[in-house]
Amino acid sequence: MVQNWTAKIKVFVSPNIKASYKNKLSKLNISVYRGIITNVNHTNTKVESVSFESGEKIEVDTLLWIPSKRPSPLIQRLVENLGLELDEQGYVKTDDMQQTDVKGLFAAGDVQNPYLGALEAAFKGGMAATSIVHEWHD
Repeated sequence: MVQNWTAKIKVFVSPNIKASYKNKLSKLNISVYRGIITNVNHTNTKVESVSFESGEKIEVDTLLWIPSKRPSPLIQRLVENLGLELDEQGYVKTDDMQQTDVKGLFAAGDVQNPYLGALEAAFKGGMAATSIVHEWHD
């Protein structure tokens, strides 16, 4: 389904992800990158690339990030590096379409509200994906 939106999907996974997961994505012609993200690179709050612990840098136009654990050090780095705005409870603040105050950076699920159920988190993730597609084509 996601290939109907764009051919430029890049998936960033933990170094210890099962090879079968990576193989399934590769069969769908989805680029898979293993590593620990250490930095989201930007200019004037526009996301441009992601840096890994290994030093590798991968260019991205838009980033939809799903943390692997809570609390995530990456949220703190995003706040420090991008000036990402948090809500009163310390979670990522978004508008109704899941866009953060950083252009090209969307958030949904546990980084936005850890008390959401799985269905609502999935719905908000879908809203973020729709927003990303609209941003690409506007």
